[in-house]
Amino acid sequence: MGRVRGAVPVAVALGLATAVVLALGFAPTLNPVDLVLGRGRSVVLGDVVGAPLPGVRAELEEAGLVVATRNGFSLTVPRGSVLAQEPLPGSRLDPGSTVSLVVSRGAVRVVLDDAVGRPIVEARRPLDEAGVTVEVVDRADEDVPVGIVLEQEPGPGLEVQGDAVARFVVSSGPAPRPVPDVSGRSLPVASYALGAFGFEVADVKGTSATDLPPGAVVGTDPPAGTTANRDAPVVVVVSGDAPPTPVPAVVDLPAEAAATAIRGAGFEANLVTANAFELAIAEQAAIRAGRRPTPPVPGTVVLQSPAGGTERRPTSVVTLVVAP
Repeated sequence: MGRVRGAVPVAVALGLATAVVLALGFAPTLNPVDLVLGRGRSVVLGDVVGAPLPGVRAELEEAGLVVATRNGFSLTVPRGSVLAQEPLPGSRLDPGSTVSLVVSRGAVRVVLDDAVGRPIVEARRPLDEAGVTVEVVDRADEDVPVGIVLEQEPGPGLEVQGDAVARFVVSSGPAPRPVPDVSGRSLPVASYALGAFGFEVADVKGTSATDLPPGAVVGTDPPAGTTANRDAPVVVVVSGDAPPTPVPAVVDLPAEAAATAIRGAGFEANLVTANAFELAIAEQAAIRAGRRPTPPVPGTVVLQSPAGGTERRPTSVVTLVVAP
């Protein structure tokens, strides 16, 4: 009788063991709790780099993973194949996890536009987007604004491939230059020399602390030899009081040439466009001067105030009336 009663616990134990084995066998993760909660089997991610995207996507989605893609250039991986993956091979992922794939667009191939005369930020934008190496060299230029392309290599219409480099020479604007030594010269000569070097006479001041004759230039501020940017204002110091000087006659000259002459003599140029009344005054002035009136050439000076030859103190404003 004892043996019969002892068989019941054994049978129960065997039944429980069988149930555990069955549970472990049907639990995808060998954890019976996962079976109860409905958790799926984890996936060990393989190495998919170099494989065509369609097959890789089908396998990953069949395993319950989400696939996200983006494109990238490659010299070695064919177009349409996987270039990189995240997570890395060997990672264990739960169903529903995302696998990020970089898909090759093939080798870099970019046809260069004509970039000369355009801002470098525009010229390099498609190259940066394609991953092309861009080399930029700055060069001073008196006329081309800062940041504008002066030269390019390869030229327009040519193709950049693989690991080639696109090179651009870009303007850094006018180069700084030293202030010339104009001491001992007359004010008109000094003003012209400063203008030729790219500086503007901003003011003229007198001084008695010198042995130079009245009207001679004693020095400048900034001093001679100081490096400054083009168009920087320069103050000229003369012996005694700053004397008046003759205003250049610039009627009939092109507007820019006239303004340059006025500034070179130490005056400020104020350019305005002539109206009908001022054109009539210019015609009468030509008649009084004994000249036969002719239609004004567009862009030329028809009137100036003060008139040429009139003496004014340096830095005075000279108005130039320009034909439309």
